Amino acid sequence: MSKITVIGQGECEFDGQFSMLEALDESGFDMPYSCRGGNCGACAVKLISGKVEEIQSPIYEPNDDEILTCSCIPMGDVVLEIP
Repeated sequence: MSKITVIGQGECEFDGQFSMLEALDESGFDMPYSCRGGNCGACAVKLISGKVEEIQSPIYEPNDDEILTCSCIPMGDVVLEIP
């Protein structure tokens, strides 16, 4: 299992949910989102450390240091920061 840490909010385990957004939402984190499909960019967060894999091709293109939590899964432990 991978650990997802959100700076200032805590951490949760990723144990096979569809996306990081789903894992964080199920764990009670106050994560920004709207469409859950990679269209709006509301779930963009800064990837501080770790690697992720894109599970769906988003329409919205985040900045170079950001990821869309609705479109990625962690490939090990990751640290995120909400801008």
